[in-house]
Amino acid sequence: MRATAVNHLMTEIERNLALAARIEASLPAQRQALDQVQSWQRHRLDATYADLRADVRYRPACDFFLDELYGGRDVHQRDRQLERAAPVMRRFLPEHLLAAVGDAMRLQAISLEFDFALAQLMAHDLQAGQTLDQARYAEAYRQHGHWDGRLEQLNLIRELGHLLDRTVQKPLVHRLIGMMRGPALMAGFGTLQEFLSEGLKAFATMRGADYFLTTIYQRELAALQAMRQGDSKPFADWQGNGDASQTAHG
Repeated sequence: MRATAVNHLMTEIERNLALAARIEASLPAQRQALDQVQSWQRHRLDATYADLRADVRYRPACDFFLDELYGGRDVHQRDRQLERAAPVMRRFLPEHLLAAVGDAMRLQAISLEFDFALAQLMAHDLQAGQTLDQARYAEAYRQHGHWDGRLEQLNLIRELGHLLDRTVQKPLVHRLIGMMRGPALMAGFGTLQEFLSEGLKAFATMRGADYFLTTIYQRELAALQAMRQGDSKPFADWQGNGDASQTAHG
């Protein structure tokens, strides 16, 4: 089982690094479109989950889970550290934590792959000055399709969240990650250690992740179904004025 967790982690690290290289080699207009898509997505998540962010119990998990793994942050520095740190992690981290990091990298890759696919579809229009709003985002979603992959993404969010929730109930893990801080900084793995530490701290703060994970799953699934059915404002139920970009930017 441990070998399976290690192989899973290494596969997902390589997947993320290969994706980063592919994006770096893409056309400038596509990279610019990706920046716009990811910025819009982060603002959309802020608006969709404003109620969770307003609750001190859930805000750290929003910052970690939605921003780090689902919202399209530039995390390539951490991924490069992860590749270098992998041999150390294989020796010292327990199997369930290796599996959690592997799943986190998998979710990150899936989210970025979908964002990049949408960016490629919208690159010409965005370069020509078209506004990225809910209607254009939903249209690109339908163009891309791959609905089964989107459901896989949502299921992975829920599964990873429950895995992290179980992990934080193991006190030895907290001590282990804390003990890694000094050596990680000296070895140049500080970003990775902080990622692990903040993730576990966020889930510990919730004292149970069921409501948080159910809320994300239900809202994202409802929006996914709305887009598939042709809705031009799939996030309107959770936005003050029905437009995530306007909600985010005022």
